[in-house]
Amino acid sequence: MKFKEIKLFTHCLVEQRNFYHQLLGLPLLKEDGSSFGVAVGSTLLTFRSTNEESYYHIAFTIPKNAFSEAKKWISSFVSLNFVEGKDEIYFGNWDANACYFYDSAGNVVELIARHSMNYSINHPFTSKDILAISEIGMPVKDVRKAANQLKAALGVSTYHGENETFAPLGNEEGLLIVSDNSRTWLGSNKQAKIFPIELVMDSPISVTRLDGYPYTFSSKKASADG
Repeated sequence: MKFKEIKLFTHCLVEQRNFYHQLLGLPLLKEDGSSFGVAVGSTLLTFRSTNEESYYHIAFTIPKNAFSEAKKWISSFVSLNFVEGKDEIYFGNWDANACYFYDSAGNVVELIARHSMNYSINHPFTSKDILAISEIGMPVKDVRKAANQLKAALGVSTYHGENETFAPLGNEEGLLIVSDNSRTWLGSNKQAKIFPIELVMDSPISVTRLDGYPYTFSSKKASADG
């Protein structure tokens, strides 16, 4: 599963544009008075203006051998968040290294190197080496119920286990992180709260909305790479 476009909302549109385009150097693909979109590898990340102070969890996949360089790169722009006293974490069951930071709106952004993915680089890391957005957090009140609906509607399965408060659905290329809204996002001090999300998938699905939540899924053609 791949995310072709992820549409989120922000209360500080100008600051977010400056953060992702000017500071991190991600290509600006579209812009109007109330939204903008940047290329995060093969994913189009779109922010729309809102008065609500919304925030999300997203993860950027980086080449499997570039974690140390990517961590150094992002640290030149922002301070890294800590997990159990360290500014990085290794997920043994996912075979992945990750670090976390906040963007200008307080979104919990993760850089993750998945060692099961066969993609490496042999040059200094830059924002051009980000492969895609591979995770989007989806807080819910009933994880089992929401996960079952998404499995049936989208044809996805659980990725390395789920429980009553956490269910990763999909695969290494795209994961819906279904989380109980009482949890705190890893790598942050922020509770997982419910805010609108629109996802454009690469799989042929009809327009789907998760019952009781402002989460919409579709498969129209829209991506950072066409």
